[in-house]
Amino acid sequence: CDIVPERFEAIKAVSSLVKEAACYERFEDMLAQEKLDFVFIATPHDCHAPQVIAALDAGIHVLLEKPIAISVAQAEAMIAARDRSGCTAALAYQRHGLGQFRWLRSQIQSGAFGELRAATCHLGQAWKTGTANTWRQIPAQSGGGMLHDSGSHMIDVAMWMTGRHPVRISAHIDNRDTPVDIQGYVAAVLDNGATLQINVIGDASMWHERHSYWFENTSVFIEDDVTRVFHRDGTRMVLDAWPAAETPLVNFVRALHGQTEIYAPLECGLHVQQVTEGAYRSHAQSGASVSF
Repeated sequence: CDIVPERFEAIKAVSSLVKEAACYERFEDMLAQEKLDFVFIATPHDCHAPQVIAALDAGIHVLLEKPIAISVAQAEAMIAARDRSGCTAALAYQRHGLGQFRWLRSQIQSGAFGELRAATCHLGQAWKTGTANTWRQIPAQSGGGMLHDSGSHMIDVAMWMTGRHPVRISAHIDNRDTPVDIQGYVAAVLDNGATLQINVIGDASMWHERHSYWFENTSVFIEDDVTRVFHRDGTRMVLDAWPAAETPLVNFVRALHGQTEIYAPLECGLHVQQVTEGAYRSHAQSGASVSF
């Protein structure tokens, strides 16, 4: 399903798997005329809520690209639709299936590293130029810029791994002469008193991602595929080999067959949306603290 019919032919030209697939320009027509097991929704952010709710109300399972929606109210309505439908719905947060992040989450859950003290996550990419003249820089369609889009991953993975949530945040946003935020800095106090900093740079000259976590007994730094671990007793490890990643689609299909649990339920997206909206409110108030 795509509003640009020419894309159908382009896809069919490179994949024999979809040569006979029916093509629709209207999502509603596809739901009404096809018997579907599930849909994978990767549309502009303002379309997420109505499309997800329509699919769930039709008894169709949903895998959704991030972010969940453009407002907390929409996210809550989507969760309510999932609950009343009995269908499965998940978000495509791929870091949930990557070995280094799953390993660190398991260590945190086990208590092996002690209490979380502080965390910082940063992501730099050429988002500004890569999204120029597209819907991603139209606020009504995107719901926000770099922080809401790629930055969503940073907010999500920090909360998912640690199991912690902000109790108050402050933020500074810079649009860099565009209609949406390009650079964003969020400082949060978590529910155990630890601090979390999220820094996204949307006009960087290169892609760079780094996650740093300081615990009571251990410090952990994830950069690209390398994880460095430093224990208080002086021992250290460098980990750079991980099991094969489980993609969001594979996880979703396995979950539908009862083989595993969904690793990024809609609640992950709701939490991210709450933080993102809080960051925008804080910036609108000159960085004033926003409580949850």
